[in-house]
Amino acid sequence: MKKFFLLLLFATLLFGEKLQLFFDGNLHVKSSELYESLDLHEPSFYEFYKEKPSIDERTLDLITQTLKEYYKTRGFFGAEIASKREDLRIVLTIKENEPIIIKHISNHAELDFNGVIPFKVGDFFDSNKFTQSKKDIRHFYANNSYCNALVDAKAWIDIEQNEAYLHYKSTKNQECYFGDINVVPSKNIDEDIVRSILPIRHGTQFSSDSITKSYEELYAYEGVSKAIIDTEVVHENQVNATVSIVQNENPLRFEFGVGASSDEGAMTSMGLLHRNFLGDLRTVSLKSKVAQIKQNVVLNFDMPLTNQNFTGFETGYENERFLGFKEYKFFSTLYLKQKRDEHVLKESLIFDQIRTYESDDEALFPLNQLFIISPKLEYAYDTRDKILDPSSGYFVKSEITASQKSSVSDASYYKFKASGGTIHSLDNSVLALRAEYGTLKLTDGALPTSYRFFAGGMHSNRGYGYRKIGPVNSLGDPLGFDSIMEATAELRFKVYGDFGGVVFNDNSYVGEGGAPNYADGYHSVGFGIRYKTPIGPIAVDIGCDIKDPLKQYALHFHIGELF
Repeated sequence: MKKFFLLLLFATLLFGEKLQLFFDGNLHVKSSELYESLDLHEPSFYEFYKEKPSIDERTLDLITQTLKEYYKTRGFFGAEIASKREDLRIVLTIKENEPIIIKHISNHAELDFNGVIPFKVGDFFDSNKFTQSKKDIRHFYANNSYCNALVDAKAWIDIEQNEAYLHYKSTKNQECYFGDINVVPSKNIDEDIVRSILPIRHGTQFSSDSITKSYEELYAYEGVSKAIIDTEVVHENQVNATVSIVQNENPLRFEFGVGASSDEGAMTSMGLLHRNFLGDLRTVSLKSKVAQIKQNVVLNFDMPLTNQNFTGFETGYENERFLGFKEYKFFSTLYLKQKRDEHVLKESLIFDQIRTYESDDEALFPLNQLFIISPKLEYAYDTRDKILDPSSGYFVKSEITASQKSSVSDASYYKFKASGGTIHSLDNSVLALRAEYGTLKLTDGALPTSYRFFAGGMHSNRGYGYRKIGPVNSLGDPLGFDSIMEATAELRFKVYGDFGGVVFNDNSYVGEGGAPNYADGYHSVGFGIRYKTPIGPIAVDIGCDIKDPLKQYALHFHIGELF
């Protein structure tokens, strides 16, 4: 039906007069949805330079019938549509009449999937939602290891009484496991490397999310241009999988970008990336970024190993401007990483040669040049569904870095950081909570001032500017601190279309010594707007200190949710 409508519409538009299309009387269905049902695009409010969608008057009968059918899918079986022409536009006046109301829902299930069924008694019936609910129930069972679940769903519609009766019945059958995992590699990518990247393993419980995760892990390597995972259920509860990949035939890529953030200011970046260097998905890149407060050049090499192990290194130069001093450093890091499902363990050896210069206060920010070798151990566990715009899951991260003063290292110290957060989907919003803790202890020698903790900014406390929390010297330069505790609560919600909003509370406690001063903290509240894009939401936040909101406030902008 839709294809026929599009062909007829295209034919008539070649020769017919175009008239702008408007709707009137549609109370429960948005005009944008009606345009979309006709494959027409309604300009957003910021697209003020675009006109309303246009049609040919000769397609009016077909358009009217298409809209009536769409209204039926939304539960309005008795919708009436009348048309009239006003100069160079057509107005469709819609009388929606009474909708189909859900009077009863029966659900016979062997698992509790509360929330998967999108209806409750008293809701309007929507056939698209009903069809999707059957798919969601099957996905729920598949994601809980039941690959052969039987789902039967029916809807009885009484158009005389405007009532709907829904019946769901489902049987989980046997719990399923992955069986044979067959890998079809590409010519320069070894089969064992592909197996090492895949989260699915022979004998592990089946879940549809693990298939999705496998795609994500494969496409994380840009040396893979295409991946296909075919599954087959055998013996009722065994799922065999065939994984086929195609390597990128043009592995070299040049990158260039411009942007801005409230922390680093305006920036530009460029780089050269080889996405399959010498085969087996080894990646090598040379990238440079120039921002107002930081400039760097970094050479990076990453190599997947077998048995879910990875290794690599990065080395480069960085120059950074702090409030009160500047520093440049030459750095190198060697690392070995292991991934087990959502668990990631990483061991590194860090070489830093750092020189402080242009100090405003040499007593607080000494002009020195230090060389420090530090082993580093990191652990992370992350179940968030998306990184830039998560709606569920939680994460924990921890790291400890240390060094012993010697002929090759200028300090004995340790630095520990830990963070965790949780994200929960509510009815029409997302609640996100996060906490971070850090402590630094110097026992011998000297450390660069940049090793200390600083707070304030979009990734810290949004009531303050970047690195502007804590004690300052006579020139107003922040001194940094040896310990920190921060906590954030956010409520994220939809506003209209691709626009969303957020309200937040940020709290920071800082101090000298091993623990922050919890008796005197920095507490901020604020709100922000979000605009959804393919690379993550564009975010603008404004926060203010609770004690003095008119004097202490800050504006921040960035891409992606903060956690």
